[in-house]
Amino acid sequence: MGNQLIGLAAGGKAEKLPFGNRGQNQPVLNHQTGECYITPQNHGFVINCETLEPGWKTLFTNANDGSNEGIAHETRPYFTAQFHPEAQCGPTDTSFMFDTFLDVCRAKSTEGFQFPRRDPPKPRPKVKKVLLLGSGGTSIGQAGEFDYSGGQAIKALKEEGLEVVLMNPNIASVQTNMDEKSASKADHVFFLPVTPDFVEEIIKREKPDGIVVSMGGQTALNCAVQMYLAGTFKKYGVEVLGTPISVVIDTEDRQLFSDKLNEINEKIAESYAVDGIEEAVEAAKVIGYPLMIRSAFALGGLGSGICNDEAHLREMAKKALSVSPQILVEKSMKGWKEVEYEVVRDAYDNCITVCNMENFDPLGIHTGDSIVMAPSQTLSNEEYHMLRDTAIKVSRT
Repeated sequence: MGNQLIGLAAGGKAEKLPFGNRGQNQPVLNHQTGECYITPQNHGFVINCETLEPGWKTLFTNANDGSNEGIAHETRPYFTAQFHPEAQCGPTDTSFMFDTFLDVCRAKSTEGFQFPRRDPPKPRPKVKKVLLLGSGGTSIGQAGEFDYSGGQAIKALKEEGLEVVLMNPNIASVQTNMDEKSASKADHVFFLPVTPDFVEEIIKREKPDGIVVSMGGQTALNCAVQMYLAGTFKKYGVEVLGTPISVVIDTEDRQLFSDKLNEINEKIAESYAVDGIEEAVEAAKVIGYPLMIRSAFALGGLGSGICNDEAHLREMAKKALSVSPQILVEKSMKGWKEVEYEVVRDAYDNCITVCNMENFDPLGIHTGDSIVMAPSQTLSNEEYHMLRDTAIKVSRT
């Protein structure tokens, strides 16, 4: 039953909100599991939990204004929601509540209930000094967005009271700004190449507790993978903050990434990971032309492109393998609509879709030559949330 009806029956009082909670992006905190959901809402009144009779407790709270979004009985299987877990318009983050309700009904239990809980987060690492691998030179897969993200990362780390060491060979970048008033100014800046040898020397000199590698583009990622495999981080007791290196490897290695998507039953284009030209030619015989090749460990499409015949494939594969140890030969999606989702996931497994973007041109036009619109303009609501669910599912794999 509705939250306000149960709240009134439980002795509570309904009060009018100064501003109603409406729309598809209302964040709600679950007091039972500590998780946060994005919910659709359309209401202007709220139950004052301080007026509830003994035996009732707050279950959900709106993270924006702190208002109540659901209550539960302390000993019996009664719970409510002020938002819409059934919303076909999406998002469907809380649809699991119906499974919980049915499980309680089948069990015919008179005791409480338990929502599914994801794996508990790892303890927050105790670090005081952090090394951040910067954006490096400007090139494909290594553009200004990494300078910006690195600058924001420095600002966030400083707000947490951490000492920040920055490595970036590009003196013209924003994140290397030495202005004393700059909020994103690092405590120590080293204008050195982001390579395993130089990074190890800085680690020996500065003795950081942690390292951030996901804010520096492809150069930083490749460097971190090499150091991880060589055992350098473990040798010096440096903890990788943010995205684990094992996850970087799974996403950068095209075959591993393909295998991960198959594990969660997500549809992907037919593809084969190869490390030689002749293997690529054999894979092409199975897929057929035109086809797409993609370089592993290369953000921004470096070494990737569409091949129309075997001669073209041999030429492009040779170039791609000169900058990457592996290429992916896959079915061409040329002409398909291209949509991208920005998903942020924290240690508590909360996921937020910051935005989604749609390319004005179809697949086949390089991103650098295409107009990108945010948010998407031609997706139906059903398509938008279907893709959002997929993006979150992939990020949690």
